[in-house]
Amino acid sequence: MRSTQAFRFARIPTDIEARLGSEIGRVVNVSATGALLRAHVPVLVGRSCPLFMNLPGSPISLTVRVVRTEHVPPDDTTGAQYLIGVMFTEFSSPAKRAIAKLCGTSFNLHE
Repeated sequence: MRSTQAFRFARIPTDIEARLGSEIGRVVNVSATGALLRAHVPVLVGRSCPLFMNLPGSPISLTVRVVRTEHVPPDDTTGAQYLIGVMFTEFSSPAKRAIAKLCGTSFNLHE
């Protein structure tokens, strides 16, 4: 019997500065196929836009599609924030290598 459960790639926690379109944020986690970002403004689900990640030693640029936006209740230090899930749609070989290096041995693992 074939399982209908979808597998997703393992996510690696990070704290990397990023820019999604014109919005500045932080990458919370990353996988082989996408990332979760924290920002101060929501981004429309379905929107395609550039993502710039300031990886140590090798900043990268790729194109992503926003797959979810979730409001995070504010606290005294951060104010209102949003978690924004993105799926990688276009990236160069150097960007793919940088993501693979960031993910390490988890790059090809499923959860």
